[in-house]
Amino acid sequence: MSSENPKSAQTSKTRTTLIVSAIVVVLIGVIAGIAIYRNRIAPFKAVIVSVDDKKFDMRYFLKRLAISEENSFAMLSTLTQEEFLRRKAPEPPYNITVTEGDIDQFARDLAKGTAETIDEREFREWYRQQLNESRFSDAEFRDLLKTSLLAERMTEYLGENASRVAEQVFINMIPVEDYDAAYAIKQKYEKGQSFADLAAEYSTDPRLAENGGKVGWFPEAALDIPLSYTAFDLEVGECSDPVEIGPMGNETIVVIMVSEKDPEREIEENAMQAVKASALEEWYKTLYDDYDVEFYGLDSSRGYDSETDAWVNWQLMRMKRDQEKDTEQATS
Repeated sequence: MSSENPKSAQTSKTRTTLIVSAIVVVLIGVIAGIAIYRNRIAPFKAVIVSVDDKKFDMRYFLKRLAISEENSFAMLSTLTQEEFLRRKAPEPPYNITVTEGDIDQFARDLAKGTAETIDEREFREWYRQQLNESRFSDAEFRDLLKTSLLAERMTEYLGENASRVAEQVFINMIPVEDYDAAYAIKQKYEKGQSFADLAAEYSTDPRLAENGGKVGWFPEAALDIPLSYTAFDLEVGECSDPVEIGPMGNETIVVIMVSEKDPEREIEENAMQAVKASALEEWYKTLYDDYDVEFYGLDSSRGYDSETDAWVNWQLMRMKRDQEKDTEQATS
């Protein structure tokens, strides 16, 4: 009867232990890798918006939010509408296109700003800074420039067909710090104090404080929805309750008074630009039924939910902090 050599048995046992240890290390590495992928990589690759076969991922969504004053929900609509624009603008009856040369010129015009000229070195430095600060790739940045040009040209196209005569109101406005100030204005106005004097006392806008709160003539299409509802519902000389205007998350509280109304008045050029922009928004609304639009969250089965929005805002804070650090290091 043969017996196993003790030295050989010990060697075999050691080998087995090493193999098991190696397997455990590999498994730990795999588990850690999966965790890192799920927490640090996968969320950025997740689709956040789809328009038919076109998909926008979370990484691009965050880049766009970081350079925008829009909130997350508004950006979802923006990305959707931009895709509508890219698809529909080149088609009849619009036939609106943008060439590579158009994009180059548009970029140079933006870089030049109010200066009369810009040399090649200055332009290249400006362009480099745009890519660095926005974290866009060159292709992403040029696509954004192209979309901006398409929007400008579509706005002009739609504006050419917009009526230049409409019912209008003359708006007087006082932006204030809080609701208490707004209600105080309404009370004092109804007791006989002039709107101009109240504007000088309360307005947070120096220009409106100086000119008595006069904003000007506007048709309904040129105003934000809350402002248009309020202004066209007021009687001449009547002061409104507080109204919140502006983008969500950055609203301004105002009190308005309509001093005149005209059922048929030619629209002034400054208001006409807002009418054209409104025409573009209305045009976008007509296109939603033409495409399959979906919004997604980190859990694709729930759509864009509050948990996803909280994660997005956290990432934006991190991006802002990292950008501030980069700026400090660059200037130190």
